[in-house]
Amino acid sequence: MRIAHVTDVYLPRLGGVELQVHDLAARQYRGGHETVVLTTTAPSWPAESGPDEVPVLRVGRDTTGLGAGPYRAFGARALAETLRAHRIDAVHAHVSAFSPLAWTAARLSAHGGPPTVVSVHSMWHDILPLVRRFARWRDAAAWPVQWAAVSSAAACAVRDALDGTPVAVLPNGIDPAAWLLPATQRAELPATHVPTLISVMRMVRRKRPRALLRTLLALRATHPGRFRAVLVGDGPLLPGLRREIAAAGAAADIHLTGALDRTSIRALLAAADVYVAPAPRESFGIAALEARCAGLPVVARAGSGVADFIRHGVEGWLVHSDTELRTTLGSLLDDPTRAAEVARHNRTVAPCVRWDTVLETADALYRRAGAFSDRRTPLSDAA
Repeated sequence: MRIAHVTDVYLPRLGGVELQVHDLAARQYRGGHETVVLTTTAPSWPAESGPDEVPVLRVGRDTTGLGAGPYRAFGARALAETLRAHRIDAVHAHVSAFSPLAWTAARLSAHGGPPTVVSVHSMWHDILPLVRRFARWRDAAAWPVQWAAVSSAAACAVRDALDGTPVAVLPNGIDPAAWLLPATQRAELPATHVPTLISVMRMVRRKRPRALLRTLLALRATHPGRFRAVLVGDGPLLPGLRREIAAAGAAADIHLTGALDRTSIRALLAAADVYVAPAPRESFGIAALEARCAGLPVVARAGSGVADFIRHGVEGWLVHSDTELRTTLGSLLDDPTRAAEVARHNRTVAPCVRWDTVLETADALYRRAGAFSDRRTPLSDAA
């Protein structure tokens, strides 16, 4: 099957959507599909793809005056012609809060375009009225597409925006073995070991790094010298966070690494004890899943996508506020055996989310989308 992954944002721009689209397309390619990524994100290197990557079509580059950041104008007719020229059998449109190219690809499904799956990668709760108005204006609920979202929490908002249209869950994928901690590494910790709390995120408001920092500073006041924290990631809030840490005299206890590659993140997870996910609007939480696969207990916000793979008291703890987050972390510092028990479970029991199940689910969704063919009109009618 020739599958076009249509996404406004893609590598070399780094983020959860970009990495997941790349990994999904690459694994489908290795599994026998012919995959291509279609994006408006410009490259930052001469080569469009490496030896083990899927082909990338970067469109809209001749209209650089019409757009901002990775977003570029690319109309429905041009997109339809591109899909036709590459003989695409199925479209997988990846939608976030703002995804004009992916929305255009989804709308083409109603005008004779290929069978289409629309995956929503973000939480629409805070913009639900706006998305609902847009969906009703475009009659999106009637499009012959298979809707999906990356978690149960994200799917709930998509369903509401589409006035009850069924929405499947297609989670992000992971190879648990690639993140698993060697058991001996944790068994040899000295009695004087100081626990490390770790979090990986983009330093933007939606991920709430400032709220996490203030939680850690409050925890430091009640548990001085009892933990260290490592926050991984880059973004516009990073300089201000560093200033707050310096002003609090906490540089010895709380470290900001900036952006790191996956190999470096694995090494930090191998030395950490508890993972913290502070964002209540986390649509999936791939970094939290990576930490869980590495054997770390995860403390996350209830109601986020993390709850699909973290059960309270089993793989970690789900909290409802920043205050509860701080008290939960404090209790784990006071009684380390609780975290150790969860860590043993996470090291020995594989998570329910794995690449093999994700790929099977995606194939089933493409087949389901193909069954909507009788609801399509000729492609020449596309706007």
